[in-house]
Amino acid sequence: MKKITIVLDGVADRPNARLDNKTPLEYAKTPNLDRLFAQSKCGTVKTIPDGLEIGSAVANLSLLGFDPATYRGRAVIEAAGLHMPIDENDLYIRVNMVTFEGGRFEDSSIKSYSAYDIATEKAQPVAEALAAAVYDDQFQLHYCGSFRNILIVKDGKKLYPLDFMPAHDIIGQPIRPFIQTEGKQAPFFDLMKKSYDFLQTQNSDINGVWFWGASIMPEIAGDTAGRVALSETLLMDGITEISGIPNIGTVREGRSFDDFLAEKLQKSIGAVHDYDNIYVHIQETDDLSHELEPLAKAQAVESFDRIFLPAFLDGIKGDYTLKLTSDHFTFSDTGAHGGESVPFLFYDFRSNASSAGRYTEQNCRESGLHVDAAGFQQL
Repeated sequence: MKKITIVLDGVADRPNARLDNKTPLEYAKTPNLDRLFAQSKCGTVKTIPDGLEIGSAVANLSLLGFDPATYRGRAVIEAAGLHMPIDENDLYIRVNMVTFEGGRFEDSSIKSYSAYDIATEKAQPVAEALAAAVYDDQFQLHYCGSFRNILIVKDGKKLYPLDFMPAHDIIGQPIRPFIQTEGKQAPFFDLMKKSYDFLQTQNSDINGVWFWGASIMPEIAGDTAGRVALSETLLMDGITEISGIPNIGTVREGRSFDDFLAEKLQKSIGAVHDYDNIYVHIQETDDLSHELEPLAKAQAVESFDRIFLPAFLDGIKGDYTLKLTSDHFTFSDTGAHGGESVPFLFYDFRSNASSAGRYTEQNCRESGLHVDAAGFQQL
């Protein structure tokens, strides 16, 4: 029997004044998802154990059935996703190209955590100029596409752990409270300041960088027989690369979400035919939350409901179960992540389960079914 999991990254949210005090799931028109929900049981799943980092890495490790406690930070996973050589003695740090607002680095706030989702062709020459001007053989800046970079600190494992706030969690806030001028993190803020000073000369939406996700090599292990993932993020590329799960990617950048979904649909249907355990990960809803676009997030849910879901269900041949969930909350009013239990539905062709209403955060909370990641795997 086929086991299918669909993850709408960060789709879980809280009521937003811009959506008549509804969540994007409540606001969106989703007739196909409503029909599936009516034939499913629903509940909430705790994807982020207490004390672990609140974000997609820990949450997706949990949903994939791996031990999230083995996680040692995000950047090294993304480096693995790029097939970069990984040295267990090095430290890896995620570097966002960002747009700051303010006269000096110390007095700035982050206006966009992604320099307005800058295109690769615009960002790459800036990143290469920055790497040559500010970084060296000890602190190596590697461009990864769009606004993303990886900083490799040679023989830097001894510095782990480091505590940087993710850029998407402090949008609009003054960065001064997060700057550390003493201790082992001080050199990194000095590098951010030097990068800021250099980038003022580049005539680009990129006028600074922000470090986060400091990491060392993790151990991600488990049964991968018959499994496949379908994703479009460096993070998921890295998790699957390290764990040994095949990953079928779909490029999002440079085209509409509807066109992207149409291609992802065909690849997902093909994967159902070729594999027994299929993990479909869709990133768009999380990105729109971080960009503080609740209406666009609701519209992305509607696109998923219209373009992907009905044709995907029609394309499945044979017996199957299907779980649809968020990996974590992402709040479209602040751009921050939330670690509370997320809503899910579970459809099993063999059962006569039913749920009243629609797939929303509140309906799933009120169902009375609340599981941890291990319980989610047993469904």
